[in-house]
Amino acid sequence: MEKFDYTLRELMLARRREKPKCIHKTWADIPSGLKAVFTDIWLAAQLAVLAFLYAFFAYVFPAFFYLSIAITVCTALYVFVCERDAQSKSSWLFLFLVSFGCGYIVYFLASKRVCYGYDRKRYAQIYARSKEYLGGTRPECSQAVKNDCEYIYNSGGFVPYCNTRIKYYANSRDLFENLLYDLEQATEFIFLEFFIVADGVLLERLIHVLSRKVQEGVEVRFLYDDAGSQGVLTAATKKRLRAAGVDFKVFAKMFAPFSFGLNFRDHRKIVVIDGKKGYVGGCNIADECINQHKMHGLWKDTGVSLEGEAVNGLSLTFLRQWEFATKSTVDYGKYANRAEKFESDSVVVPYAGGPEIEEALCRGVYANVLSGARERIYMMTPYFIPDGDMIAQLIAKARSGVDVRLVLPAVPDYPFIYVVSRSNAERLMKNGVKVYYMNRYFVHSKVMLTENCVTVGSVNIDMRAFYEEFDNGVYTNDEGVMKDALADFNEIFAMNEEQVPAKHNFFYNLIAGVLRIVSPLM
Repeated sequence: MEKFDYTLRELMLARRREKPKCIHKTWADIPSGLKAVFTDIWLAAQLAVLAFLYAFFAYVFPAFFYLSIAITVCTALYVFVCERDAQSKSSWLFLFLVSFGCGYIVYFLASKRVCYGYDRKRYAQIYARSKEYLGGTRPECSQAVKNDCEYIYNSGGFVPYCNTRIKYYANSRDLFENLLYDLEQATEFIFLEFFIVADGVLLERLIHVLSRKVQEGVEVRFLYDDAGSQGVLTAATKKRLRAAGVDFKVFAKMFAPFSFGLNFRDHRKIVVIDGKKGYVGGCNIADECINQHKMHGLWKDTGVSLEGEAVNGLSLTFLRQWEFATKSTVDYGKYANRAEKFESDSVVVPYAGGPEIEEALCRGVYANVLSGARERIYMMTPYFIPDGDMIAQLIAKARSGVDVRLVLPAVPDYPFIYVVSRSNAERLMKNGVKVYYMNRYFVHSKVMLTENCVTVGSVNIDMRAFYEEFDNGVYTNDEGVMKDALADFNEIFAMNEEQVPAKHNFFYNLIAGVLRIVSPLM
């Protein structure tokens, strides 16, 4: 297969020819770096206004302060008895304790029920209208896999598929080379959905392909997250994409009044080509993902490609998000059930979770996979901030004789989160779990492998991914994918030493303990 390739010099020359003049007239025209500063100032200003108003009313009307204390106590009682995990409850109760009576304001502004109630109704309508196009099968499989499929369907409505060819990529450079080649073969439509879209060599190659495909009459829809792309995607590049005919849309603008902009982000990574081939993984459209740009050391990322019936599930997941983000009406029948069938009995379930679903689906998938494991549990994640129940589950598995191993980055990106991840990992080390830090690498992969199945996608093992972000993954028991994922893990184990709990001083342990308490709020 001939690889699609361009030199960096050719790409930069093409960009100079195509680059439009940028006149700073609107918010969209402001450079992304400056926009990110404005956004941070805007968010800080909103919090300052709320704090000022609270202090003003508490000073002018002393009764307001006592009323706030009463509301905080009632909110704390509600949090204590509601269906939250224990760690999340502890975080909110800690906030109420130190917030001088105004913590309830933050709680309600960040609440899915309060801030996302109307949007959930819109999602429910979208899901109901598109459900008939899912298709899917009830394949023969082991009891453990059958239980996982039942959970994913009953909790999120995502169906299992067979007749699908699936391939595992141990590094994102190979994934993107194959993706760019497959995009060249598109004849009808291309769907792309990414958390981060950043200027650079990778995006230049992508724009080159998409521009030519649009000229050939291919429909291209591209959805990106505003928070993820802040400061790395310029207004000029957005203009180039739209001028080329790409339907380039933003999900949830950051610059919004009195909203916690970092919540409810679209962290999914989905590509669909003609409804026949799809890609899912942890990779973003950014040069660090292909190690073209060194950021936090070398980059380790993974993904899978799909051909066959399961691609239909990816198409619908994208189109549902597109319909919600653009407030348009999608003709699902136009794009559904386009894939060729490949003879395969393997189960493939594309799934997605987020605030639109009552159940914490992505967390539930991981918990179910852990529950069914009897021989091995191998995990790869950039952040390890699970709730107490999942930590207890992993410890119980290790003490039961299951080979439990965790791969984390040796190079941090966010220092405070890294401290929490290492602190949680050391708790596991003391209870029989084997932990590996991948030397010189920032591990961005999100993979969980047992003897029964493997799941690959965009879902980090942290509270934000479980409860606030829109994420997605692919669950499968395909023997080839499981074999390749196992080989990937074994290579990491062979190249890196198993860690032992480190000795820390009192202040480090104190900071780590406090960060663990507030980690669900990060």
